[in-house]
Amino acid sequence: MNLSRLLIITLLAVVGWKLIGSANTDLVVSDISPNHDVVIFTAEWCGYCDQARDYLVRNRVEFLEIDIDSSTEANRRWRDAGGRGVPLTFIGDQRLAGFSAHSYAQALLILDP
Repeated sequence: MNLSRLLIITLLAVVGWKLIGSANTDLVVSDISPNHDVVIFTAEWCGYCDQARDYLVRNRVEFLEIDIDSSTEANRRWRDAGGRGVPLTFIGDQRLAGFSAHSYAQALLILDP
C-alpha cells in the first residue's frame, strides 16, 4: 500500500470517527429542560463545578443541576449535550464549558437584560 492511499484511509477513518462520535453542540437549555433557563452538568469531585454552583447560588440564579455520575441516564444526557468535561452549563441559548465568572455574567445578562 502506498503512502497516499494510507493517508486517505487514515483521513476517512478520522472523519468517520468525528461524525459518529460528534455530540449535539447546537442544544439550548430548553432542549435539556423546558422548565429551566439554566442547566449545569456537574460531578461531585469537580472543584470548578463547586465554583460554578456557588456563583449561581450567590447571584440567586435558579438552575437545574445534573450530576453526571449520579446515574447512567444523567451521564447519557451530558454526553448527548456534547459533554467532554464539567461543568457544562447551558444558559438560554449559550453553552459554556468550564467555569468563568465573566462568561457566566455575560450569559446571564443576555438571558435577562
